[in-house]
Amino acid sequence: MQIEPFDEDDGYRCWLSPTEQDQLTSYYNTEPKKRLAVELMLDGLRSEEVPRVATRDFRRLDADEEAYKLRVREGKTGWRECPVSNETHTLAQTLKNAQSATKEDPLVDVSARTVQRWVANAAEDLAQRTGNDDWLHVSAHDCRRTWATSTYYSLSAPYSLEVIMQWGGWTDGDTFRENYLGKEPDHLAVQMMDEAGLR
Repeated sequence: MQIEPFDEDDGYRCWLSPTEQDQLTSYYNTEPKKRLAVELMLDGLRSEEVPRVATRDFRRLDADEEAYKLRVREGKTGWRECPVSNETHTLAQTLKNAQSATKEDPLVDVSARTVQRWVANAAEDLAQRTGNDDWLHVSAHDCRRTWATSTYYSLSAPYSLEVIMQWGGWTDGDTFRENYLGKEPDHLAVQMMDEAGLR
């Protein structure tokens, strides 16, 4: 785990390794709703976006290979689509069926604060289990931070930053990126998702 202190606030920014990401999601193996919440944040969602996700929001890409994006309809920076793994999509469908939910019903019907608490509780227990006190600094937002960093470095292409800003819903950048850059075509998104291990 990589950590660094905030410049002005107390606490740390944390970036989880792939093994630590697996530890965090596996912590909730027997609780699919909590596991889905963690997986969605590790796919780039903010904790406040997780409680609004329904199965209608998953869009299969128009490509030969199976791949999905999630429509974030009410994000902090507006509407966007971000890639999600096939495993996340499958878990969402399984949870919908288990809950006898409609495609419009939220899958993780709790507050953002509750989602954040699930990550904090798992991290605290993982600190005890592993003897790694860095877990005590992990927050729900570190899942998104981990996603952004690992995706950026997995995509070795000149367009990486712009694509990630779109997927993650960040608007800071130069005028071209904010006002003119369009979405990548689906067939290219599948290739990039494969390259980044997101499918």
